[in-house]
Amino acid sequence: MVSVSDAPERSGDPAPALQPDTNDASARRGKRAKIARTLSVATRALVARTSRLFGELKQQGGHAVREFQSRPEHARWRAYALGSYGLIVVATLVFQFYDPNPLGADARVQRVEIPRSTYVFVRNGSRKPWKSVKLTLNGVYAYSQELLPSGGNLMVQVDHFNVVDGAGVPTYAPPALEVRSLHVDCDRGSFDKEFKP
Repeated sequence: MVSVSDAPERSGDPAPALQPDTNDASARRGKRAKIARTLSVATRALVARTSRLFGELKQQGGHAVREFQSRPEHARWRAYALGSYGLIVVATLVFQFYDPNPLGADARVQRVEIPRSTYVFVRNGSRKPWKSVKLTLNGVYAYSQELLPSGGNLMVQVDHFNVVDGAGVPTYAPPALEVRSLHVDCDRGSFDKEFKP
């Protein structure tokens, strides 16, 4: 049996697991400092280059303005007229390319007296088919169709539109529903139309 007094003394041995590895920590700090210095140098170079570039642009712009102001008055008015004309041409082109109906959709509501019912008519006037077509009446009742080909028509009776509750039970629109708005949504975009009562 070994007694406690017979055990060798270890008071002088260091505890390697308890002491942090100072070399590893200093190496990480050195890498971070190197990255910080590199970023600092790159930022200074970028700022110097852009300052020089903007300084040159400012100088050239000031020279061009002074040269323009030194021209005769009729030459300046001619430049103003041509610049205004150019702005009008650009604005005209921008407004011509703007299309409030990118789908090329046409929508109408047709009321029939005998038998009393209302139909929603939608036409795809674009050159491409519509996929995943969804029609929404008055922001509430919906009707879906997988495909509407280019130039194709869709005629749906109002009481075929429905709204589905949380339990998955559909509630159909009343046949005498007054259609105030229609929203067409498909893979190519969307289209909205308001109907007057």
